[in-house]
Amino acid sequence: MRIFRTGLLVWGLFVLMNAARAFTQEVYVWQRQFTPAVYQAVNAIRSKVDGIAVLAAEISWSGSMPTLSKSSMSHAQLASTGKNVSLVLRIGPYAGTFSQHDRAANYLVETAAAILKEAKAGGLTPAELQVDFDCASSKLAGYREWITALRAAVAPTRLIFTALPDWLGRKDFANLARSACGYVLQVHSLEKPSGPDENFQLCDPDRSWAWIEKAALVGVPFRVALPTYGYRLAFDPTGKFIALTAEGVSPSWPEGTQVRVVRADAHALAIFAARIAREKPAACGGIIWFRLPVPDDELNWNMTTLEALLGGRIPVSRLGVEARWKSPTLAEIYLVNAGEQDEVLPDKIRTRWSGRESPQMMDGLGGYLAAFNSPSREAIVLIPRAATAGKVIAPGHTRKIGWLHFNHESDLFTEISTSP
Repeated sequence: MRIFRTGLLVWGLFVLMNAARAFTQEVYVWQRQFTPAVYQAVNAIRSKVDGIAVLAAEISWSGSMPTLSKSSMSHAQLASTGKNVSLVLRIGPYAGTFSQHDRAANYLVETAAAILKEAKAGGLTPAELQVDFDCASSKLAGYREWITALRAAVAPTRLIFTALPDWLGRKDFANLARSACGYVLQVHSLEKPSGPDENFQLCDPDRSWAWIEKAALVGVPFRVALPTYGYRLAFDPTGKFIALTAEGVSPSWPEGTQVRVVRADAHALAIFAARIAREKPAACGGIIWFRLPVPDDELNWNMTTLEALLGGRIPVSRLGVEARWKSPTLAEIYLVNAGEQDEVLPDKIRTRWSGRESPQMMDGLGGYLAAFNSPSREAIVLIPRAATAGKVIAPGHTRKIGWLHFNHESDLFTEISTSP
């Protein structure tokens, strides 16, 4: 009986401590060039997040020879946000051996120390240094050598590393995790697709939850990185995967290339993030969203979408189509996104009119083509050109997609059609 009561007391204390445990939401700033648009985005989001994690520098390797690329961040401007700022050191693929004291390790230690020294000289005291290195799962024991050396070099600044789900099942992972102050579990990725018709997912909530539960058993503090971004996937005419691209200029693909766009599912991730925050798995201290949206992103979420998720809401989807009369006989057709997330441009807009007379003239605009949808000429459809397929309209935006001119006044009825 006494043991039972003691067990209840311990469990009650655990529940209370877990309920009181801080749970944070942060965002990665992954742009290397800190343009005015990036700083504006940081300032826009700072009241919604507990901290930001900024890509400070990236090391690439040519054999054992390193090359360092640094971001153009202003430490003073980041400090002025009043938020916890983590600096991230990205390490590119490395084929060498691991040691705490060899040339490669010494370079990493010197680089990490220099990053922190430069930040502090600029008026920024980083909350932590994150190391982002996609180590081969078979070499985690070696990676621990680097982490051990880096943690000693940057103390008292916290040292965190990014972990991949596959590492959780490796025998060396627990020791690696304990050699740092914590880690960020990255549950988003894209496996090589088998074909253009595959159901793509950047983050599968069911698989990700299993990984989080596994991470909780390690007993080392961790946070979960969730995606906001997207990719373009290219396939040859036979359906064979060619390549993927992220933000930036899309390549000039060979003729016949099939291009698919896969985006982070804001609706599914809102539900998943709410579950993580609600259940707070053991040792899980929060979520870091990858990455901060800026206005010229094509594949990332809109800022409005991220703000909805940070507020614990599923973003509203509200895409409509309107006819606006410029004169009694001239109507313009607009897509209107009154929701909180990007909406893929519809495959078909259907427009009907009162009376029997068809429009005398018409045209599609904004990437759409206009055509009568039947021999009776009782309606027209607007369909996207090939180059428009997969593109989106942002929240709060409108897009003119066509016009119709009659020789008499008429009533128009417009709809986004789901029929073939």
